[in-house]
Amino acid sequence: MKRFVSFLFLLTLALSATAFSQGWSFQGYFPDSTFKGSYNKSFGTGVHAIAVAPDGNVWFGYINATDSILSGTNTYSAVRDIFVYKPDGTPASFSPIKIISGNGITDTMYNSTRGARTDQNGNILWSSYNILYRVNYQTGAGMNKAVYSGGTLTAPAVDTVGDIFVAPVIPAHPIQIWNTDFTLQGTNVQDSSVGYSRTLEVSKDGNTVYWCGYSNNSIWVYHRTDAFSPYVLTDTVLKGLSCESIAWDPKTGYLWCASGNAQNNPPNQYPGVSTSYTPSAWYAVDTKTWAIKDSILWHFHNPADDARPRGMAFSPDGNTVYVVGYNFNQATFYPSIEKFSRPLVGIKEQGNSNIVTSFTLSQNYPNPFNPSTEITFSVAKSGLVTLKVYDLLGRLVSTLVNENKSTGNYTVRFDASRLASGTYIYQMNANGVLLTKKMVLLK
Repeated sequence: MKRFVSFLFLLTLALSATAFSQGWSFQGYFPDSTFKGSYNKSFGTGVHAIAVAPDGNVWFGYINATDSILSGTNTYSAVRDIFVYKPDGTPASFSPIKIISGNGITDTMYNSTRGARTDQNGNILWSSYNILYRVNYQTGAGMNKAVYSGGTLTAPAVDTVGDIFVAPVIPAHPIQIWNTDFTLQGTNVQDSSVGYSRTLEVSKDGNTVYWCGYSNNSIWVYHRTDAFSPYVLTDTVLKGLSCESIAWDPKTGYLWCASGNAQNNPPNQYPGVSTSYTPSAWYAVDTKTWAIKDSILWHFHNPADDARPRGMAFSPDGNTVYVVGYNFNQATFYPSIEKFSRPLVGIKEQGNSNIVTSFTLSQNYPNPFNPSTEITFSVAKSGLVTLKVYDLLGRLVSTLVNENKSTGNYTVRFDASRLASGTYIYQMNANGVLLTKKMVLLK
């Protein structure tokens, strides 16, 4: 047992330097494995925009043409559909959208898809080459339209009051702020962007902008003290990370940032910095410390695929995430969207802190269990406590606890409904004390 515990301890240290996961469960391809896109030697293949509306519907689009439309007498022109699918994988009644129509807008989707985001009301902000649209998430009708002066757009960002942050793919163009009615505000985040980019993100109050110039191999943090002050570059973080997609986690508040890929956009390129970011992964970071808290790794359909992690969007409750893989220079047709589910856990404090004199880890109950069980543990001294579940090969299955806990007794619920039957190891690490037990999932 000591040998196994030591192995788990070393494994934990190793995972902290690369990609680790708090038990996200791969749920397959979305809507199904047939959605692969089309290949173009100039643009590659794959989804280039994804967003999830308040009703859970998933909006996505490919960079290349996915359909055609009659544009003249016996003449068809290629279009980039906007697909809208329900969480169960069936299309919405107005999907696909070939023409954005409404509020004076009648635009056929000829231009390349560049990115998407939900606004403060859940409507869809859709970048199509140099045009940004707002589309009603309930009906698919057009609501707003504006042309960006700096050429090709990245995915937009939006704060809680509805200010929209738009930016260029190509360097040396402005990172602008638009009002919620799509009119231009007077002050830019930056007049001249640095590095090639696919996306950016902004804090809820709009005072901090996270610039993902992927060719900078880092994220640049611009900050202002208030709405009347200029933005200033205050930090350069995640050095070596070539981020092409970024999203806030609605459940944890962490900022998820994508790594580069293995061939076309390798990580570890920041001068003088040795990093260990895993290609084709997304990392959750605490923006107060920039510590990595979680990760999701692209589930390769084919080991030879070279997926650039180009998009990420969470369900409204944060329990489901959709990630997008994009292939730039290989005509490999793999499913472009993968779906992952968050582990379902809950923790409650039992009190009686005055009688806790030692660190303990109790046998889970019930055991065997199906599909959930409870684990009770005691903390004798305040500090960081982790409680993790591994399979018998030592692979991390779920992180149930990873936070500071006061002296006391606690019970955590572990839901294993997405796991296979078998024996699992759960381990508590508190104040340097390692405690390990086994439990059996029997379905």
